Amino acid sequence: MKKLFIKKNSENILEKHCLICGYPAKKFTKKSGYLIFKCTNCGFGFTENLDSQKGDYHRDETYIIEERLFENIFLRRFEEITKYIRQGKVLEIGCSTGVMLSIFKKEGFEVEGVEVSNKAAEIAKGKGINVKVGFFEKVNFNEKFDLIIFNHTLEHLTDPVVAVNKAGRLLKPKGYIMIDLPNFDSPVAKILKSRWPHLLPDEHLWHFTPKSFSILFKKLDFKILTIKKASGIWDFGRPYQELYDSLIGLKKRFIKNFMTSVPSFFMTKMNKGSDLLIIARKK
Repeated sequence: MKKLFIKKNSENILEKHCLICGYPAKKFTKKSGYLIFKCTNCGFGFTENLDSQKGDYHRDETYIIEERLFENIFLRRFEEITKYIRQGKVLEIGCSTGVMLSIFKKEGFEVEGVEVSNKAAEIAKGKGINVKVGFFEKVNFNEKFDLIIFNHTLEHLTDPVVAVNKAGRLLKPKGYIMIDLPNFDSPVAKILKSRWPHLLPDEHLWHFTPKSFSILFKKLDFKILTIKKASGIWDFGRPYQELYDSLIGLKKRFIKNFMTSVPSFFMTKMNKGSDLLIIARKK
């Protein structure tokens, strides 16, 4: 169960405070019956009264059916991190069916994953990937890693500070951490609020901003190397391939891909997109 971060102010009224920086948090919006609070300092958000995840949000079937789609998405992440590291041992937290780790494996990296879904883990194992089944916080490791990945995982975990801190302990000196999740600080998130498609308050306990990561990583002795914020098809490794694939495959997302391609391009170029990719190095 997540912490409530509640204390009383001078008027004996209960207040909520940010997990990352400790500043007061105010109501941001309400969606699906859940209240979303946002820190007045770093912008970090959290969902009130949402229990820790049980693993049923993983959408294993989607990963199986849309493997080509996810390969294209993860290719961009791979290209970004390999600007810094070209070999070594990689651990992905929440590796699902092993789509991303397969990209690293093909390029000569040693790979390992952690996954709570037994079905997804078995599929990943079938691709030659070593997977530990269970929650990252409870799984034991006997080795150190050169790179640890949280790909749309950290926002689901009971305590992201504990998780990132554990990842730091598992990294080799000057090892890397790559985190990808929705950008709660994006202009679209601020404008749409409860209508922002990436909010998902019934799944996401936490809602991150670049500033919240800057504070967190400074506390945990990481140096941020990259902050990228992309949107739409420009969040893919091969944007035009996604446009083509969604058209030829008669996917419903083609219309959205096409209609949002121009505004998404400018949001990505201005580094204000709805996806937040952070790469940092352990000091």
